[in-house]
Amino acid sequence: MLDFKKLVMDDIEIIRPYFEYTRSNSCDNTIGGSVMWSDFFNTRYTIIDKTLVFIVNFMDKGECFTVPIGESINHALKQICNYCKEKNIPMQFVAVTDRDLACLETSFKVEKTLLTEWSDYIYNAEDLINLSGRKYHGQKNHINYFKKTFPNYSFEEINENNIAEVKEYVIRFAETESKESILFDEELKKTKEVLDNNDKYKFFGVMLKVDNEICAFSMGERVKDTLFAHIEKADKTKRGAYPMIMNEFAKRYGVGMHYINREENAGDKGLENSKLQYHPCIILNKYFVRVNCKRCEEV
Repeated sequence: MLDFKKLVMDDIEIIRPYFEYTRSNSCDNTIGGSVMWSDFFNTRYTIIDKTLVFIVNFMDKGECFTVPIGESINHALKQICNYCKEKNIPMQFVAVTDRDLACLETSFKVEKTLLTEWSDYIYNAEDLINLSGRKYHGQKNHINYFKKTFPNYSFEEINENNIAEVKEYVIRFAETESKESILFDEELKKTKEVLDNNDKYKFFGVMLKVDNEICAFSMGERVKDTLFAHIEKADKTKRGAYPMIMNEFAKRYGVGMHYINREENAGDKGLENSKLQYHPCIILNKYFVRVNCKRCEEV
């Protein structure tokens, strides 16, 4: 039977190389998408013949796998199928993109359910870097307002010498922006974890200051041709702070990338509207998939 291990920070360098095999631009196939949320989803992992498999507890669906990534996907799928039969549990997957779905459908009969709130919002990198054209008129107005209102603004790359300032800002942010949401609370907790352990996460990021005090910051990583914005916080009382930090993050780290993934809205309508206003080129659908295991011997 497969042996799954709890995913922890010390496993980051073990799993990181497998994300180069990803078939999509999904934020789930990143260090930020997997390790940051490993406690919330009780993520475990195993490696089968140079192929990475996660198993998670996903909301009300119970135990779910992610579609394997690596060199031997079909072999891993067969092992998952045997595991489910041995444990007498349903073979089901979560965070399944359309490309993942095509992979599953070649071997199994599947039932799928679209998880709208977990779709990723993906943008052409050049669009968020340049904000060209009338469709970005609103964002440019907010940026111009910020620059005019707060002329003493500055940007700094986050490093070991100033990361303590970011930690202090996150504490202030939590006090003023609190939401009655377990996802919000978990994200704040994990943001602090990243800041305390960025030697392991190896995220890069930038902060925005006004009068030498932080009012926004953003951090993320690159995988293949995509820049991922995993963390983005800003002072809502300073109009334009969010588009300022978004644009600066894109300009500093998105050059040479095809896409920027600003991740999902998790059912937050305000967040959904905000992400749509930046005009995604792709809304990456993800599905919950139940698989008919009877054909696993054919895989």
